[in-house]
Amino acid sequence: MAKTLKDLVLALLNATLILVALCLFLGWKLAQSVENIQDRVSESLAVVEPLREQAQGLHADLGGLRDELAEIRAQGQGDPEIRQKLLLALTRLDQVQSNLDSAQTRLGDLAENPQLLVDYAIRTAVDATSERLLVLRGCGAAS
Repeated sequence: MAKTLKDLVLALLNATLILVALCLFLGWKLAQSVENIQDRVSESLAVVEPLREQAQGLHADLGGLRDELAEIRAQGQGDPEIRQKLLLALTRLDQVQSNLDSAQTRLGDLAENPQLLVDYAIRTAVDATSERLLVLRGCGAAS
């Protein structure tokens, strides 16, 4: 009986040590994944900053174009066809500038708050992992 208990305790200790080793390995892999995500975020931020500067330059160019179109519209008051075309061009210009403003705001938010990019990466990874686990379990559609 004592030998059986001794063997049981040794088996329990062995299994515990194997689980601890497995947890350490998985923790190490998780740390590597986090480090890779940080590197990718840094690279993404390096890409975002020039885009933000380009958006600011485009914003200034659109403002200049709007001024020129307004000046042409003021000079061409007599011709209703030209006036209508200029009005349509100014409307399109306003839409483009609105889209550019929203894009510039989003780029600015990403550049100033990289946590948004990290949150997006984590959310995407969790969603993909959940889908794979559901497929493995047989509850989801295989892709």
